[in-house]
Amino acid sequence: MKLLYLNTRFYIILLIVMIIFVVGFFITAFFYVALVFLSAFTLVLCVEYFMLFHQKKGITSERIIADRFSNGDANEVTIKIQNNYGFSCDLLIIDELPFQLQERSFSISDSLSKYSKKSVQYDVNPKERGVYEYGAINIYVSTLTKFIRKKYTFSANQKVAVYPSFLNLRKYELFASRTALLPNGIKRTRKIGQSSEFEQIKEYVLGDDLRHVNWKATAKRQHIMVNHYQEEKAQNVYLLIDKGRTMKMPFNGMSLLDYAINASLMLANISIKKQDKAGLWTFDKKTDIFLKADNKTLQLRRIIESLYSITTDFKESNYEYILSESLKKIQKRSLLILFTNFETVDALKRQLPYLRALAKKHVVLTVIFENTLLDEIYSKKINSTKDIYIQTIASKFVHEKYLIMQELQLHGIKTIYTKPADLSINLLNKYLEIKQQEII
Repeated sequence: MKLLYLNTRFYIILLIVMIIFVVGFFITAFFYVALVFLSAFTLVLCVEYFMLFHQKKGITSERIIADRFSNGDANEVTIKIQNNYGFSCDLLIIDELPFQLQERSFSISDSLSKYSKKSVQYDVNPKERGVYEYGAINIYVSTLTKFIRKKYTFSANQKVAVYPSFLNLRKYELFASRTALLPNGIKRTRKIGQSSEFEQIKEYVLGDDLRHVNWKATAKRQHIMVNHYQEEKAQNVYLLIDKGRTMKMPFNGMSLLDYAINASLMLANISIKKQDKAGLWTFDKKTDIFLKADNKTLQLRRIIESLYSITTDFKESNYEYILSESLKKIQKRSLLILFTNFETVDALKRQLPYLRALAKKHVVLTVIFENTLLDEIYSKKINSTKDIYIQTIASKFVHEKYLIMQELQLHGIKTIYTKPADLSINLLNKYLEIKQQEII
């Protein structure tokens, strides 16, 4: 589809010419100036029109996207453009993005020399899972004076599925490794696994536990030798995701559920790499999805496909049901990581008896989200009496979170209190810490 579009400057110049003609009605010299100017302007337009429209396929284009996008991450999109004209062109590229991205004024300006090709890249950062549909690619081409633009429309309707964040899996694998250089926010921990299962005797290196010095081997080799033990493996790690109404709360465009899903996928990948068994349990009133803990190659794929489609609703989750079902579904002592969000102590106390019962048989780690919006209000400078009231209410809710933490820890339930954006890092640290403590 090829259409003619006149630039705004075309109408401005045309208006100027008309004004000169009006003046020329009173002053003859201006009339002839306007006539010459209009003739030259018309000639330039005709030349530019012929240059742009004499060739049917002056510009060709296609969009290159991946089969799937990673939720909450930057995903690259490439638009390939070929200039078949024998002159340089200026381009205005308008790609019809999926409505979920809420980009209503997206455009890219670029230029292309004669008979050349170019790839234009841009990133999209989806905030929710699902199917995203791209529309057409619209390219406006101009040259010389840029008074005229020719529109090319390329039908490039494409659908892409947005999955839970998978782009960062490799990064967190490196974070969890023994030799990785870890950034701020990741704790360096000693190699986990100091069980009673003996592996081998090695020469002492800095960081080894001096309690494991083998004095007999030391005396024989004339070097400090230490016993090394195999890492605890094949332990069950269940990711319990609460789909209740509290997980619908949004932060930076993503719901708490999406943050929990991305962190769950990361930890499932890490635990399987460490030869533990990862399982998944999503619930509200009843069980939505239950995947038995496993460390087979296909388990991560099953978890990704399961997490892709889950959504929240406004129901209150039934923890009594989860307790009764856990007795049937999870027989072996396991690490249960519960992603939920208690906003008040009263809300916690309704579910606390069931969490305590779970903690008697399993290691329960509860993830509580920090309300960063309340923190901003709480730390804001006070300018009026109204601000005092608002900060007082905000401080009450912030204090409630700390009371919730204390209540859980008092009953032997481990907790993570984290900002949504820091969930993956803090969860990885806690998992490594629990493994090191050998309490599963």
